[in-house]
Amino acid sequence: MPYPPAPGGWWRERGEPAALTALLIATVSLPPLVLLELITLQQAYRGGVVVAWAAVCLLLLRLPPLLRREGRRLGLLGLLIALAGGLVALASGPSQADAQSAGLSFRAAPRISQANFSRILAATGSPAAPDGDELYTIIKGYGIDPAVALAFFQHESQYCTTGSCARAGLRNWGMLRRAIKPERSTGSGEGFTRYGTWHDGVRDWCELMLGYVNRGQDTIEKAIPIYAPTADGNVPTAYIGAIRRQVAAWSGQSAGELTLRAYDGPLDQALVAETFLTAQIEFHPTWAFHNYMLTEAHAGRPLGVPVDESRVITVAGQRIAVQVFALDTLYTPLAAVETETNWRDVRRLSALLRTGPAPTPVPTSAAN
Repeated sequence: MPYPPAPGGWWRERGEPAALTALLIATVSLPPLVLLELITLQQAYRGGVVVAWAAVCLLLLRLPPLLRREGRRLGLLGLLIALAGGLVALASGPSQADAQSAGLSFRAAPRISQANFSRILAATGSPAAPDGDELYTIIKGYGIDPAVALAFFQHESQYCTTGSCARAGLRNWGMLRRAIKPERSTGSGEGFTRYGTWHDGVRDWCELMLGYVNRGQDTIEKAIPIYAPTADGNVPTAYIGAIRRQVAAWSGQSAGELTLRAYDGPLDQALVAETFLTAQIEFHPTWAFHNYMLTEAHAGRPLGVPVDESRVITVAGQRIAVQVFALDTLYTPLAAVETETNWRDVRRLSALLRTGPAPTPVPTSAAN
């Protein structure tokens, strides 16, 4: 005659193994789902918390046999009281450290007014100034803080008053290399997308930022290393610091209240990056002119701080890339096909003046 099953026998033999298997499947599925972008990192984190909670509940089902002694029950009761007190203290409100570590979010209430937004564009001579009020409304409509958007615009192209944006008339708010929606692009210029209107350029930038937000990169600290990676010659820590300082200034906060910039590279490059920032120019150690400047400084032939961004001029039909520094000017002849340019061929204006023909004397007149 078979013996009747022991109490809880079915659960121990079938229920618990099946539940543990299901939890294991859920756990190993989270990383592939994130890589396939079917869920965000934040959703994966929440899923991991649920799995851990379920596993703890399964473990607690085995607890009753261990609590048959009164002393153990009293000990558990004291532990529960202590845990409950800790949870109450934790839930009393977010700490200041948590608030500071949260980062600067894209999605936030505007930290700059519409009037100041448009005033800054007009004061800097930005070609986007006539559309300032409408651009502010578009950015706000996406739920993005217009101050953050304006800081990106400043950092990328000085409000489209310098660099490729100004030279090629790109109307490209964030200097995107390809359009998020191709129908908004009217072509390209100097390797960047050209937009027909500032409205389309702003919409594309906002939708790119929302893509980062939806993947869990909801702060500039998380998004900028992807948006402006080191592999492209950027310095993400400097970029992040510049955005944070500018947004703080516009929102009335002190930059000292924000996280200090941190550098992972050598001290000399960190100090050079800070020197460039004083001229509101980002240091790119892999760019030809910037790398040459650093090499010359190591050799005792400094060029000083940059005066402006690099630009392209034409001399007797030859296109020349130029960047002016405080103590000298660097230039490189561009090939007919710009991608074939020898960027190792960086030259100094001072060397050209020493080897070139002497200037023809110009008659001078007495001062009036």
